[in-house]
This record gives sequence, C-alpha cells and structure tokens, in this order.
Amino acid sequence: MASLRPVGRVLLRRLLVHQFRPPIHPLPLRRANSTSSASPKIGVKLYPEPPSAEEEQPLPDGADSSSSSLVLRPYQEHAISSCLSALEKGLRRIGVSSPTGSGKTTMFMSLIPQVPFYRSKGKGKARVEDGEEKRKQTLIVVSSVELAQQAEAAAKRLLGPGWTVEVEQARRSATGLADVTVATYQTLNKTERLSKFNPANFKLVIVDEAHHAAAHSYLKLLHYFNQDVTLPSTVEPHTSLTHGNKTPIIGFSATFSRNDQMALSAVFEEIVFHREISAMLKDGWLAPAKMTTVMANLQLEDVELNQQGDFKSSSLATKVDTPEVNDLLLATYLTRARERRSTLIFCVDLTHVSNLTQRFRDAGIDARSVSSNSRADIRKATVAGFGAGEFPVLVNCEVLTEGTDIPEIDCIILARPTKSKNLLVQMVGRGLRLSPETGKSNCYIVDVVDGVSRTNGLVVTPTLLGLSPEDVDVEDKREKRHTKTEDDPLDGLKVERPQERSNPGVKNFKISYVDINDPFKLGFDTREVLQKVTQNAWVACGKNKYVLELLGASTLLAVTPDPDERFPFCITYRQPMPVELIEPGKKNSPWLPPRKIGFGIDLEQAFQVGDKYAEKIMGRERSLGLSRYAAWRQRPVSAKALKMFLSLSKQDESSSAGIVEINGTEVIASSLSAGQVSSWLCAAKNGAKSARGAIDKAEDKKKTKASAKAEKERLHRERNLALPPSL
Repeated sequence: MASLRPVGRVLLRRLLVHQFRPPIHPLPLRRANSTSSASPKIGVKLYPEPPSAEEEQPLPDGADSSSSSLVLRPYQEHAISSCLSALEKGLRRIGVSSPTGSGKTTMFMSLIPQVPFYRSKGKGKARVEDGEEKRKQTLIVVSSVELAQQAEAAAKRLLGPGWTVEVEQARRSATGLADVTVATYQTLNKTERLSKFNPANFKLVIVDEAHHAAAHSYLKLLHYFNQDVTLPSTVEPHTSLTHGNKTPIIGFSATFSRNDQMALSAVFEEIVFHREISAMLKDGWLAPAKMTTVMANLQLEDVELNQQGDFKSSSLATKVDTPEVNDLLLATYLTRARERRSTLIFCVDLTHVSNLTQRFRDAGIDARSVSSNSRADIRKATVAGFGAGEFPVLVNCEVLTEGTDIPEIDCIILARPTKSKNLLVQMVGRGLRLSPETGKSNCYIVDVVDGVSRTNGLVVTPTLLGLSPEDVDVEDKREKRHTKTEDDPLDGLKVERPQERSNPGVKNFKISYVDINDPFKLGFDTREVLQKVTQNAWVACGKNKYVLELLGASTLLAVTPDPDERFPFCITYRQPMPVELIEPGKKNSPWLPPRKIGFGIDLEQAFQVGDKYAEKIMGRERSLGLSRYAAWRQRPVSAKALKMFLSLSKQDESSSAGIVEINGTEVIASSLSAGQVSSWLCAAKNGAKSARGAIDKAEDKKKTKASAKAEKERLHRERNLALPPSL
C-alpha cells in the first residue's frame, strides 16, 4: 500500500485541478492556416539588419573560450572590458545592465576564462596568475530551474570540454570542485549545500537576473563569498560577519532595479556597463517594434497594491479578467495580429490564463497555455512546440517573464497592467530577439491600458522602445462618455477648475495653468517621466534636482545627482532641526544634515524609491495626500500661503485680488489653487528661483547679443552700396 500513496496523491491533485479550473476544449479551428506555415506580414524595416559577422558562433570542440572562434558583438566586448577594468581597479562587486536579448549569458561565459584569481585575504587586490591559479572556480547563481538548465548548456557549449561543469539544484548535487558550478539560490540557502563550496577557491561569483540580489536570501549566500555584502541586522550570516573572503561578484540583469525598491547597493558597488533597449534597437541588435495601445474601461483606481507597490493579482483580476476585456483582447488579436506566427500573451493569474485561453479557442484559435501549475515536462514540451510554430498563441502567467529564449515570438499582448518597470521590460523583451530564419521583421506589441482613471500601470512608451510617433497606434475602446475633449492636466477630476472661477475685478482674462510639477519651467526634459512614473507632486528645482515636500514639519525628500557618482541619482531625506537644538537668535530654523536613503540608476527608479520611502514613513493613508491630484491641492489658496507667495515673488500684496506674473505670464491671483502655490513655494525655497533667474539672465544676455549683432549688420548695410542683381 505504501508504494501506492504517491500515485494516489498525484491523482488527487489532478482531480482538484480539474475541479477548480474550467476545462479547455479543443474546438475545430475556424482559420484554416493557424500554424507556423502562416508567414508574418513583412513591414517596413525601421533599422538595418545587424552585420552577420557579429552573430554568435559556438566554439568548436576542444577550443578554449578565449579563442577567436566566438565573435562577440561590439557592445559585448565593451561590457567584458568594463568588467575587467573595474576588477583591476580593485572593485569587487559590480553590475552589468543590458537588455533582454543582448546575449548576457554569452557575455559572462566569455568573461569567465579572462578573469584572473585575486587573493581575497591579505592585501585584497593582489593578482595571482601562476600555474592553475588562473583556472580557479566560478559559481553562477540563478533564480530558476530553467535558468540553471540554460546556463549549464551554455557553459558546456561555449567553454568546451576542457572545463568541468556541474549543477547544484534540488536532487542534482555538485562536488564543490568543478571549474564552473551552476546553482539555484534556493538550494544554496541550505547551509549543508553551501558549505561544500570553499570561498577561498573561487575567483568569481556571477549572479544572473541580478535585480533579485537585494533579497535577504541572496544577501546571505553572497555574503558567504564576499564579506562586504551588507547584511541587515535581522539576517544571520552563514559564517561570521568578518570572515575575510572578498570573492569578486558580477551581476547581470536587463532591469537593474527592484519593484520593492530594496537597495541593490547592499550588493553592488557600481554598475560598470549599461545599455538601453533603444540603443540596441537603433543598432539593429534587437527586432524593431511596432505597437498598439488599447484604451479600455478598466478603472484601476480601485485595485489594491501589494507590498512591492504593484497591483495585487487577486484585485487586478477582478478588473481585467472579465468577458468584456477578454473579448476586447480577442478582437484586437483577430483584427491586428491574426497573421502573426507566434503570439505570447501575459495574464494576471491562473484563472485568467484559463478563461482567456478558452475564449481564444472558442473563436477557433489554437491557443494553449502554461503556468506554474503545469508539470515541468509538459511545460517544456508546450514551449518547444510554440517556438517550433506548431500553434500560434501561447497564454501564460508569471512563467515566461525571465530566462525564456524564444526568438520566434513576433507578437506580445500585455493583458496584465503593471506598475513594475522590471516586469514590463521583461515581458516586452520576450519579443525583441532576432529571428531572421522565420521571416520575423519586427515585433508587434499590444498594450491594454486604463483610459478612464488616473491610476494606471506603466505604459509601453515610445521612449522605452525607441519608437517614433508614427510607429504607435492608439485604439480608444472606452465608452464615449469618457472620451477626452481637450488636453487638460485636470481632465477627469471632479473639482472646480481655475479658469471656471470668476473675479469681479478682472474680466475677459485668459488664465494660464501653473504646472504643479514644474512651476518654474525647469524640468521640460523630464515632464513626461514625472507624469508617467509618479502621481506624487515632485517639483523640479533645476540642475536635475527634484523635491517632494512631505505633509507636516516641512520634511523633504530630494532626488539629485549622486555626489559620490556611484549611481546617476541619489535620494535624500531632510528634516528640520528640533526646536531645542536651535541656536538663540537664529531667524530661520536650520536643517539637519540630509540623509541618503537610496539610489537610482535612472530618474524613474529614483522617483519610485522616493515614493516608496515616503509611504513607509508616513503610512499608506497619509501618503495619499502627496498626490498631485489630492483633494486639498484643488482648493483655493489660503490667505497665508498667498501672502508668502507674493512676498517671495516680489509682488505687491494688492495683487492678491488681481493679476500676478509667474515666469513672464500673467495669472489671476485668486484663481491659483492651494496645490499650485504649494508647489511654487516648495520649488522657490529649494533652488528653483535662483535657477530660473540664471536661465532668464542667460536668455536676456543672448537676446542682447543678438540685438547688438542685428544693429551692427544694419549699420554695415547702410554704409555699403547695394549690389545689383547677379547676371
């Protein structure tokens, strides 16, 4: 009987799965040609094909990976040289940021033979090159079984038979002595599995999908190899905190940021190489993208958020997994993407996968699905069949976002809105690999967004994909009553608009809107980033500085260029000095020194880090008041705030009932809202006023110079006789 129990459990599990999941019926296909024989439509090529000489070639048997048989792309060579240079300078924890499809696995496999062994202890930077020391061991840490299998295959293929390759994962146990060991972080977090690896024998630790590295599970195992990896006080080390080992750690990721904004600086000292998707597209190393944004009545303002700040799946599913939205997705596919060879759809949860797959099959489309509930062998076979073109549509949920290499994908449908840039880039990246063998000329991306509420996920913007406006279609599928009639930053808000207020003393006067995020017109290059990434009222203060004033006690968060140049941006937290510590006679309350609370690899991540920290210290409910759409910001400005505004803008208090001038534009003072004045004051007190003054001074100087030049030319013309027409 004992031997039958596992079988019984399997049968029970299958029965339960079928009980709670609607069946998927294979219906007759209405489209005769729905498999790989349907060639994609060939559109105009936006970029030239990459040089064929740069295509990756596998090494011949027995060849060393450093040989010229493997021809690297120029940016791959640049990434490798950047890593080697950083190690020579003494850096031991570095990152490489490169998009999905750029060949990161090829990069780090080519890097392994070139990295020398550095003594971890003693002088720390001493390099050892004698004898077999150059062949010291390498550990590759991955986040899934699929990635482990891919890394193992790539190591054997690219490094050749002269290198021993082993895997430490679940039932597969390595000796701890191989030249290269591929291991999942889940397995290595078991002390008995990790202890077989002696850090003193390793020359290199590579972290694939390194945006995960700030998680406690990663920090603990990486600290085992390098004591400079910072452990939180709540995490116990595998050995001691100061064990002395400093094995170099190099992380590779397409998205070097985290959804929960946990600081990756705990692991990495510096990002030594970064390449944008747009650059890869421009140079022809990724497939060109075309896209359609479908605006629907999703009303995402009601969706709950999880701890990482993204939409909670269970709550999001109630808005997205509906018959109406699923019909919209099907209709979009039938009208826009039916002739595409391989369409990959991303869903919210398992039920959504089942419902959407069934909807497609009911319409005669051979759609199949994979999910975390799929058996590993079935999932592998389904993905392989999809890549081979055996069926045209594959629906998935949280399975094919990382470590999936299916170059044949030529259409992506994003049926799950997200606030996570990491997830968005990962999903879009699945379709950007080149596949000239299947006739793929571009990847068509369908992004379903909320066209009603202001609470939206991140949108696949033209900037993200390096697209020009003519490459982007917008389909408005909202009900007509929601259609916008003007480009108004207050559109959709049930508040009294400034231009609708009356002032008896001023008639027939056109009111100009004061930009809440940029009252001094200093952030013209980043306005789109602010609007897309954050709802909070960050204000531009000039010189790449942005400030968010927290409610109460004049506490500030600031995003500025990092003075230490470790990352492009840093986020600081500043509080007023307690009253009891203020020196007598001081007119204004001094500030405590600013405290760094995080870093950002770009402006988007910096705002996200700041928003997350604000919510952490204020609480979810109070932090809603920071939004530029908060109700208090729409109210008329208070007399006290207006008086301060008039004082700082050097205008007479009598203007409070009439017209004031802001940045050269006349505005009715009484029409200003509390939010507009609050943003103006915040910016003025944090450098925006002087920055605006410097810009105005430079522009006046330029105008004066131009006027002088024009006058000089006029006088010159008067002194000279006019030439006759040329014959």
